[in-house]
Amino acid sequence: MCGMLLLSACERMGMPSDLYGRAFGTTWHLKTSESLSQRKKKELQSNLQSQLDAWESHLSHWQMESAVSRFNASTSTDWQSMPVEVIELARLAQKIAHDTDGALDITIASCIDLWGFGAQEQHRTPPEPIAIEKAREACGWHLLDVREAPPALRKKHPLTRINLSSVAEGWALERLALSLEAAGEHDFLLELGGEVLARGHAADGNPWLVGVQTPDAPEGEAMQAMRLNDASLATSGTYRQRFEHDGKSYAHVLDPHTGRPVEHALRSVSVSHTSAAMADGYATALLVLGPVRGREVAARLKLNVFWVE
Repeated sequence: MCGMLLLSACERMGMPSDLYGRAFGTTWHLKTSESLSQRKKKELQSNLQSQLDAWESHLSHWQMESAVSRFNASTSTDWQSMPVEVIELARLAQKIAHDTDGALDITIASCIDLWGFGAQEQHRTPPEPIAIEKAREACGWHLLDVREAPPALRKKHPLTRINLSSVAEGWALERLALSLEAAGEHDFLLELGGEVLARGHAADGNPWLVGVQTPDAPEGEAMQAMRLNDASLATSGTYRQRFEHDGKSYAHVLDPHTGRPVEHALRSVSVSHTSAAMADGYATALLVLGPVRGREVAARLKLNVFWVE
């Protein structure tokens, strides 16, 4: 009863509302600048979670019955019908790959699994060079055809597989934002797996304040704060998913050109962009490119980037 009274009092004082959930193997969080009624909260919670669950059933590479998993399990080189969401993400990834000299490649799934960073059983030893080269035979954008009407994918190598995780979270944020705006919400901050999208203003009337995670620090400890107004921020880093072997560290971020983890000095790359989907993909691509080539590409694309070395 005390908790209910406190919540009611907070709502009368106009305190922001928070909603939480799980999706895409991670968590999501919505913060509104004004308090919402309990009925509105339940409606939004249900609506957002339902959309995320539906998308995950198409895009997941760990759910065995998803559209992506079925495509990956197939060895057919014929056109395979796909949900439109998969095609949208494939086209998005193609554009980012073109912009970044192939630094983003969703067909690198075989190498990701080989290194133990995929949905399969993880291991903590680097694969043999010959196994890496064998896996790379099924990787590469030239091995994947994308068709919009009717929506379908076609692999040119029977063992080609895709992993959409490098662009899926930002893509989902954009569509959730459209849903919230259709429901009458225009001042909110959305977060999914560490990627954030801001609309309107925070409760104090200022742009939303977000932080860039400090590498190797406890989760939630920020090293840089920035204001977002109708923009998104995506961060890709090498400091979370990694393993040590014989005194050497191996990060989960793989270079599509080598099939191996990146080895440069960058710890994280954060990209601010009007599009959450583009920010998500560019952050991964720039991290792959490294501190020198990455800055050259970011300058050419006129991206707003925060680098941590």
